[in-house]
Amino acid sequence: MDISTLDGFIAAALVGPDQPQLAEVLPWMLDPERAEQEVSFGSEAEARELVTLIAQHWQDTADILADSPQDYEPVLYLDGADDGDGNEVEGGEEVSIIDDWCSGFVLGLQLQHDVFERLPDELKDMLGPVFLYGTDEGRAELARLQLTPAQHESIAQALPGIVVALYDHFQVTG
Repeated sequence: MDISTLDGFIAAALVGPDQPQLAEVLPWMLDPERAEQEVSFGSEAEARELVTLIAQHWQDTADILADSPQDYEPVLYLDGADDGDGNEVEGGEEVSIIDDWCSGFVLGLQLQHDVFERLPDELKDMLGPVFLYGTDEGRAELARLQLTPAQHESIAQALPGIVVALYDHFQVTG
């Protein structure tokens, strides 16, 4: 997983109802394609360094959600504006790239037992944009919709609120 996908995955794991331990989901973070198999590293030092970085990000995210959820911000990439031919426009607005984060978030939710059955309808509706950007079916619909950059950015700005709403539902209110 890249850092944005990892961040989305960690956020989903921490806000979802199951509250898995890092050790339970670490294989999915290291290689989602082969999470059931043992992960190999170039060296023990490489493994220790990577796991330490992931654990630190996990803990930092958990602390923010527990202490000041209103401060949670997803790790997103930014893309500069272009002229339609792939040439970056100087001074153009940057656009948040949210596909990777949403994919990680969807995977993190899917690994939890019956998470969608435990959601009230208003939270299911709130998750719509995450599934739009985070699933193959959603991306096909997204291509059809042809959202404007402003609509896209509005969805990107809503991601922290989605995370906090799920956290409040599953962790605060039980």
